[in-house]
Amino acid sequence: MSDTQISVSDIVDAPVERVFALLADPDRHPDLDGSGTVRASHTHLAITEVGDVFVIDMEHPDRGRYRVENHVVRYEPDRALAWAPARPGAEPSGHVWSWELEATDDDRTRVTHTHDWSAVTDEAILSRVREVTAEQMRMTIGRLAEALA
Repeated sequence: MSDTQISVSDIVDAPVERVFALLADPDRHPDLDGSGTVRASHTHLAITEVGDVFVIDMEHPDRGRYRVENHVVRYEPDRALAWAPARPGAEPSGHVWSWELEATDDDRTRVTHTHDWSAVTDEAILSRVREVTAEQMRMTIGRLAEALA
């Protein structure tokens, strides 16, 4: 962890292919979210390449309901997936959510979930991106594991 990113890891009792397939399905993201802010997907298609954009409805206790467009910035099947959120019609604001997957010898997967806001320059956005905690991100990995059990 640093001043501009949080990274958490755990082992998930599922093969890397199943883990990646679940993460690449935006319709399942509300089931996985440990922060409680991801509400619904509007894309209904799996992520298949860098440049894909998937739309998610969010809800925050202080900001109410809003929508984000997530721009896929990394796509390596069964290895890594990352996206940069943006307001609808806008460019990404500089923070990236990423997942890195590593197969273990016993057909399980080491999952590393990272939130990196090192490229955020807008102070208003900077204060908001720091709200998600390492504990909430660990909960997300836990929910991922439960969904694959």
